[in-house]
Amino acid sequence: MKRLLASLALVAALALIVLPSAAAAEGADIYGVGGGSINFTNGGKAFKFSFSAHTGPQGDFGSYRLTIEPPFAPLDAHVDVDCVNVFPNPPGAGGYLGGPITKVTPHPNFFGLQPGDQLLAGFNDFGNPSDPIRDEFAPSVTGFPQQCKLLGPSGQIPISQGNIVIKSL
Repeated sequence: MKRLLASLALVAALALIVLPSAAAAEGADIYGVGGGSINFTNGGKAFKFSFSAHTGPQGDFGSYRLTIEPPFAPLDAHVDVDCVNVFPNPPGAGGYLGGPITKVTPHPNFFGLQPGDQLLAGFNDFGNPSDPIRDEFAPSVTGFPQQCKLLGPSGQIPISQGNIVIKSL
């Protein structure tokens, strides 16, 4: 009986040590992830996007890719996300991401963008793709470091295809 109680006490002690740290690690990550496109009314794509933007104990990190399709001036930009801001935006959640371009084609391009320039994007998660309110996304081809931290809830462009998922506090 004493061995059983000692074993249970050891398991309980380990649980108290492991579970709070696991819960803290799990709850520390706040993020926005998604991908999709915004299309013209004739079905052609205006632009495509994908992103994974996180904030946690290590700070803000992630990646973002924006591809603008012809007939607009073509652009394919890869961004190293270093600014993430997510918040409630009823009936869902919203956020912004930003960071420096790591790769851009064509070079030169219509926007004058080159590696090191900052890009910004806003996004809203209003549920699953089949929900009545479509998720929203809006790229910006300009930005400055940590600009995303200054912005709050706002409407963006409804996406035609894809999904955005936000986990906030």
